Amino acid sequence: MKVTVYLKKCSTEASNICFRVRDRNVDIKVVSPLEVQDKYWDSDTLSYRRTTTVPAAEQKRLPEQIAAIIERAQKTFTDKADSRWMRQVIEDVLYPARAFERNHPNLLARVHEYLEKFDGAERTKEHIIHFERRMSRYHDYRREVLGETDFTLFVETVTLEQMNGFRDYVVNEYRLRQEHPDFYAPRMLINHRPRPLSGTTVINTMNLFCTFLHWCKKMKYSDNEVYALYGCKEPIYGDPFFLTSEERNILYDADLSGNPKLAVIRDIFVFHCYVGCRVGDLYRLTRDNIKAGFLEYMPQKTKKCQAKTVRVPLHEKALKILERYDANADRLFPFKQIHTYNLGIRELLKRCGIDRT
Repeated sequence: MKVTVYLKKCSTEASNICFRVRDRNVDIKVVSPLEVQDKYWDSDTLSYRRTTTVPAAEQKRLPEQIAAIIERAQKTFTDKADSRWMRQVIEDVLYPARAFERNHPNLLARVHEYLEKFDGAERTKEHIIHFERRMSRYHDYRREVLGETDFTLFVETVTLEQMNGFRDYVVNEYRLRQEHPDFYAPRMLINHRPRPLSGTTVINTMNLFCTFLHWCKKMKYSDNEVYALYGCKEPIYGDPFFLTSEERNILYDADLSGNPKLAVIRDIFVFHCYVGCRVGDLYRLTRDNIKAGFLEYMPQKTKKCQAKTVRVPLHEKALKILERYDANADRLFPFKQIHTYNLGIRELLKRCGIDRT
């Protein structure tokens, strides 16, 4: 079997590199996407003559790619070889990510599998869904905005540098949304105003990335332990403090008529104080959970261990808060995003003069 290289004109000053494979009853000719400048190309040495016109990196790259294509053709040749096989050989050398992807599901596919097989708490499942969407946007951004058309991550080969690259994207995505609104508009389920994520949210996102990669290793999809090099970080929380009943009443009685959005957050928070459930459970509540002056719900975080319904008697003030809202609405309150809710609580406490500093 013999592989030869020849040129085919593609413009007045350039030609495509072509490959011809011959062996007994086989004679294959394939045009590759590699282009050379005719004026400086030496067909005998399959390299550029000395010139400053062609970038040094290209002068080095082209002979290496040609040699790699010839070597791969020689190693994979069979008597059933045809032009389709040769085109595949060329693609495998020039676009190794595509070659790898044919035999290995990419990271996005593995994330989706992780989501489908996850059987833990609903709140954690929601985080995985958000992670999958953000990772998908990251791939699209690298491919469509940055022009890295073959950009694809794989659990087998993802590096510490690539993990840090994703983290940088997570931190700066709100800025990128402002710079490329047309790109992001169809990719956001809720096209709210871009704002920076909290440090804790970024840490939790990357911790989930590490957890996912560890799962892949347990599933024997990969021996890559880059997640250990990255290391899970501890979320940074402020020192917790507890409201007194007097402070809670100050919030309840506060005149917030000039700020209706903050008034809604106040109502949700004070009601939350009276019932004492997790915020994830709070956001799932509907009017169906209110029965004869009691709040009844099943805690999501512990339902797999203890399938017990919690029954909380509602304080008179909690019932009065409920009267302010539509009894036929889908949810108990017009909930905001949790990040907005947390920021609103801080503003509420500050406005009402409740400060522990």
